[in-house]
Parts: sequence; structure tokens; C-alpha cells
Amino acid sequence: MCVKWTCCFLFAVLLTVSTCEVLKVREGESVTLNIRGHVDKNNLIAFEWSVNNMTIADYRNRTIYIDPHFKGRVEFDEDTFSLGLGNLMKNDSGHYTAVRNVYGKPKEMVADYSISVLEHAAAPTLTVVSNWSSSDSCNVTLNCTGLNVSLISSCDGTFCSQEGRNRFLSISLNHATVSCNHSNPVSWNQTLIELEPLCQLSRKRQTRRWTIEVIFGIVACVGLISAVMIVAAIYWWHKSRDHNIQVGHTCSAL
Repeated sequence: MCVKWTCCFLFAVLLTVSTCEVLKVREGESVTLNIRGHVDKNNLIAFEWSVNNMTIADYRNRTIYIDPHFKGRVEFDEDTFSLGLGNLMKNDSGHYTAVRNVYGKPKEMVADYSISVLEHAAAPTLTVVSNWSSSDSCNVTLNCTGLNVSLISSCDGTFCSQEGRNRFLSISLNHATVSCNHSNPVSWNQTLIELEPLCQLSRKRQTRRWTIEVIFGIVACVGLISAVMIVAAIYWWHKSRDHNIQVGHTCSAL
């Protein structure tokens, strides 16, 4: 009975000192797992890093053992007892813990991580479902798809409405470009499509805008030239008038 309660107490101690840290890492990247506190090597019996209760690195008698599956991708720091994981793969996802065993003390969990290794967000697909336009209106229906999830969007040349919601998939319109955006917690990707070739109204609006800009430019140039000519005419008129007055005064003096 005493042994049973002792084991329960030790297990409770391990749980109370454990604080799990959640990490999301992109596939192919590296991460360093640190421990809490300091390890006294003089009184150390063993120190172990494990994932899902399988040993990765085992340090005892000042010698380190690395699981063959992780060799070349794991670095154990004998000074800080941290664990470096490189070139992470999806199957490296799991629950990582570090336990130290010191003389005269119960085993203690000094690191607790939950790691999820995620792929780079794949490029989504953006396809045209339907396309309709008239002299004064336009409607293009698009389908944005990523990871077997689809969003339907209707665009009128100036705005795109989105049917449904998904935190990893979205549609947006920037000027005449529609983007289908796919993301995950570690990366994002997008696919673009130009709306102008699909929407006659968009072309008409752009042509109308270009025509207005040209007309405005011509009017501005004509106005500027006219102003310059008027100022020049007034200047020469005043100059000619002053010259005539000066000649008149000279003749009177004679």
C-alpha cells in the first residue's frame, strides 16, 4: 500500500512540474527544445529526451546515445541539455519530453513539447464557374479550392462576395485581379486570375476612365496654353503702351 501511494505521489509531482509548449513547424525546418532549470552533472544519473515515450537521446556516464532514426538530424548539447531537431518531417510530429534523474531526488520532467510538423501550404486552384456581362453589369462566378475545401465567389468587377467561410481559404479582389488564398499556421500560397478578360464591363469602365483622363489632360493643356497667351498679350500690351507714352513725352519736350 505504501509503495502504491509513493508511486502516485511521484507521478503527481511529474505532472505538476510539466507545462506543455505547443509548436507548429514547417516541414524541412529546424527547432531547438530547451529545458527548465539547471542540471547538476555531478549528481546526475541519467538524462533522457523522448518522443511519444520512445527514446531519442539518452545521456548517462557522460556518454550520449542517439536513436539511429534521428542520427544526423539531432544535436544534443551536453552543457545546456537542449535538443536540436533538424530537417523535420511530418512523421516527426509528436509529444517530446525530457526527464532528468538525479541522486537523492525523484525523476523530474524538465521539458514538455507538443510539435506539429506541417507541409508548406499548397497552391490552391481558381476556376471560372460562369461568366456573364452586359453593357452596364457584370458577374463572374469563381471556385477557389484548396485541400478538398471549396469556396464560391461572385465578382461584379469591383467587389467579390464569398459564399461560406474557412479560416484556411479566402478570396479577395485587388483592382482587376482576383486571388484565391490558401494558408496554414506556418505558411501561405495563392493563385491569381485576371478579371478584366472575363468581364466586358471592366474593359468598358477602363476605356471610359482612360477617355476621361485624356479629355481632362487635353482641357488642362489648352487652359494652360490659353493662360500663357493671355499673360503674354497683357505683358506686350503694357510694354507697348509704356513705350508710346515715353515717345509722346519726348516729342513734347522738343
